[in-house]
Amino acid sequence: MVRHRPGTAAMAIGNKYEIIGADVPAETLFNGDLLVASLSESPRTINSIYYYDDTGSLLFERLCDEKTYYLFRTERGILGEYAKTIAGITGPVSLIELGSGNAEKTTLLIDAYVGTHGLTSYAAVDINRSILERAAENILSVSSDLNFLGIVGTYQTGLAEIKSLASPKLLFCLGSTIGNMHDDELDNLLLSARSALSSGDYFLVGIDLDKETEILEAAYNNQTAILTNLCVLRHLNWRFSGDFDLFQFRHVAFHNKSLHRMESHLEAMQDQLINLHKLNFSFQLEKGELIRTEIMRKVEINAFNDMFGNHDFWQVKYWTDSDQRYAVILFQLSSE
Repeated sequence: MVRHRPGTAAMAIGNKYEIIGADVPAETLFNGDLLVASLSESPRTINSIYYYDDTGSLLFERLCDEKTYYLFRTERGILGEYAKTIAGITGPVSLIELGSGNAEKTTLLIDAYVGTHGLTSYAAVDINRSILERAAENILSVSSDLNFLGIVGTYQTGLAEIKSLASPKLLFCLGSTIGNMHDDELDNLLLSARSALSSGDYFLVGIDLDKETEILEAAYNNQTAILTNLCVLRHLNWRFSGDFDLFQFRHVAFHNKSLHRMESHLEAMQDQLINLHKLNFSFQLEKGELIRTEIMRKVEINAFNDMFGNHDFWQVKYWTDSDQRYAVILFQLSSE
């Protein structure tokens, strides 16, 4: 990656491995004031960030192996089939990923770019240094012609850092992560991406498509999905000294057809008073009351393209699996 200007995010070619930045503080990620506000709303909600503690991460890996949870393996199959095509369309670029995870699917893209264009630079943005270290170990163990830059931060702070990296760039966000964002959150992300990229740069997105209710609800109502949802309450208990009784809640996930999304909820099975002692916050739940824990956007491609088009990202091409359950969409930032 070549510098446009001096900056902490630049990494010279030949420098294999670098991680910059400090872990995002827990109080920033898990903001107690925002949690209190969301639990005081009607309907009550809990931000899906609370899925992501150590237990939640392990459960998500297990969820990806569930027979009914098709998303992970379907996206991996699309990338396995079309990564070289994507590399051919964009030409040589700096690869920049929002959220590296275990980097299993990332290596499919990296292998395609290294095989097609030779030495490639890859930057990953994630909230935790240890996550980036694991990703670097996984990626560099299979890809030798690679410069790795880890940027510790949120998506917004990470995107601010990549402004100093030379174009052309391919920004990508896999795993239907964008599907968990509300419209205002997606707008903010696209604004940040628009600011970080230059005309002609690319944005590759993995997104789940709207489909039959039976398929969607099966994906989010298996045993691992149930445990993952309930563990949100466990997370709140240890982080904020809460007294949620997990046995007094029931997992509920359903297809909201009118809003084109799946929703996960926790339903109170009896009247109960909940205390979050570290936040000095208490609230009363009635039997049958729902707390929404996550949305999972299920898109129609034309409507999704319109959202990106509002920020000057225009579709170049998209790829789906044979059952048209999932899509990987390549956008390009238009000229001024």
